[in-house]
Amino acid sequence: MRLSAVVAVLLLGLTACTTSPMTPSSHADGTDAGAAAAGGAGSSGFAQFSDLPVPAKATMDVDHSLLLGHGDAWVGRLVYNSWNTPSSLYDFYRNEMPGFSWQEITSVRATISVQTWQRGDRVVTIQIKENTIGCEVTMTMAPSVTPGAVGAGYAPPPPAADPTAKVSRQPLR
Repeated sequence: MRLSAVVAVLLLGLTACTTSPMTPSSHADGTDAGAAAAGGAGSSGFAQFSDLPVPAKATMDVDHSLLLGHGDAWVGRLVYNSWNTPSSLYDFYRNEMPGFSWQEITSVRATISVQTWQRGDRVVTIQIKENTIGCEVTMTMAPSVTPGAVGAGYAPPPPAADPTAKVSRQPLR
């Protein structure tokens, strides 16, 4: 029930897709940049994502997004389409994410570009790929495996037994 309410609100907030300068639809302080540009109530369907920059005039792909929670505590997958080029979106996130207190973990600029960022105990992976109307951006938000440790990767546990120890052979009966 709660998820359907979130989806309904998001559907109402979708805006038309047009070419425009790359400006975030929200600011790092949580205010809606679309509201400031329109001189009134929020015009951006992304105003609820106060923890991430989203380019102005992006349109959410509700069929492929899965959002759980709200504010700075949401997790899941946010998918949107933009008329911007893959290169400009890649640069947009490289420039804007630090202003939202995100620290870059890794990035790859390619046909399908990927950036991974961490803030506190949350990690977001941003995938940017070209499509028929410009670009599709997929943002996957999840809790960090190692909270607060930027750049710290997963380390597997040590082996249960010493691999150099002698093994005795016994016939099966």
